[in-house]
Amino acid sequence: MAADPAARTPPAASTPLAPGADRHPSANTASGESRIFAASGPLLISIPEAASLLRVARRTVWRLMADPKAGFPKPRRLRGRTLLVRAELLEFLEVEATR
Repeated sequence: MAADPAARTPPAASTPLAPGADRHPSANTASGESRIFAASGPLLISIPEAASLLRVARRTVWRLMADPKAGFPKPRRLRGRTLLVRAELLEFLEVEATR
């Protein structure tokens, strides 16, 4: 006996996407920056993290630290690493943004 084709349930159809919509959410490209800006983030950040935050090269951060006229925050040394205080770096960013 043949099964009735009308009695068969069709597979669940996926909802159509809006034009220009993507199936997968885009990756958060600024995750490092949001971690630095978060209040519960690290108090000290490394030179590469500071360069990423300032959107400059690491060498530029080193040159800013070496220039006394730049007004760049004083670096701290901890266990052989050069670190910057996050709050001081954010203040430097605010001052430089107004110039």
